[in-house]
Amino acid sequence: MRARSAVLTFLLAALLIPGAAVAQESAPTAPTVRTAVAPDTVLVGDVFRIAIRVELPPGYRATFPDSLPVSDPLEAAGRRAERVETLPDGGRRITAVYSMTAWRPGAVELPPASIRLSGPDGERVVEARLPGVSIRSVLPEDTAGIQPRDLKDVLGGNRTWWPLLLALLVGAVAVGGLVYWRRRGREAPLPVYAAIPPRERALAALDRARNSGLVEAGKFKTFYSLVTGAVRLYLEETDRSLGAELTTTELMERAERTMSPDVARTLGRLLASADLVKFARRRPSPEDALADWEAARGFVLTFGREEAP
Repeated sequence: MRARSAVLTFLLAALLIPGAAVAQESAPTAPTVRTAVAPDTVLVGDVFRIAIRVELPPGYRATFPDSLPVSDPLEAAGRRAERVETLPDGGRRITAVYSMTAWRPGAVELPPASIRLSGPDGERVVEARLPGVSIRSVLPEDTAGIQPRDLKDVLGGNRTWWPLLLALLVGAVAVGGLVYWRRRGREAPLPVYAAIPPRERALAALDRARNSGLVEAGKFKTFYSLVTGAVRLYLEETDRSLGAELTTTELMERAERTMSPDVARTLGRLLASADLVKFARRRPSPEDALADWEAARGFVLTFGREEAP
């Protein structure tokens, strides 16, 4: 959350610096639109944010799009965040922040965003021009030393065939022996074991994550992946509508309809904390990581029906 607040503060500051944002202004009393992007250079797959600020005189309203228009290689990386401030003259300053990701290196031109303005002079649509962003590859810059492999030999009339035939014969004997062994093995009765209940399996997975030494080694992303993986698998096995393929937002929308409010809040805080570590490079303290692990274990013990050991 501290990193997200820092980026938002930078964006708001960029909107105030002349030349740091793309500004579109008409008459002094008309609404003004400014845009900014931060950071302007990122790696492939990293999240960057785009801010659109509209200053409205009294009596005007602005409607922002829920998401920016995207095209290859751009992709939305989160929900729109909005901040509203009241100006001394009674007007309003509204700032909308969009999170984006790009998956191909190079200079990316962002498509303009349409903002609907309405006021005493009627209603109109303003196209907000967005700054460009530079996407850098995650590959090393120096690849000049990489050389292609030599051409390999091909099968021809002057090739010696007996090693290949011998290899085929040995392979056929091995496959025949394997088939014979599998058929003989089917004659013996196979032992039947009772399935491990989902709750017991989830608790064992959480214990393995805790005893893995990842927290002590500072490998929090791997640790949180193991913890949330155990919780999501338990949810899917307990309720098929809470599948592991759902995003955090989709999962919480369904969880709030099927769980008690306290249990749903616990799950939401856990998944939100894990997403910040896995996708936003948040580095928690060991105490915070262990507290989230305790919350995950308590959730598994609380949610779902009691099971026989």
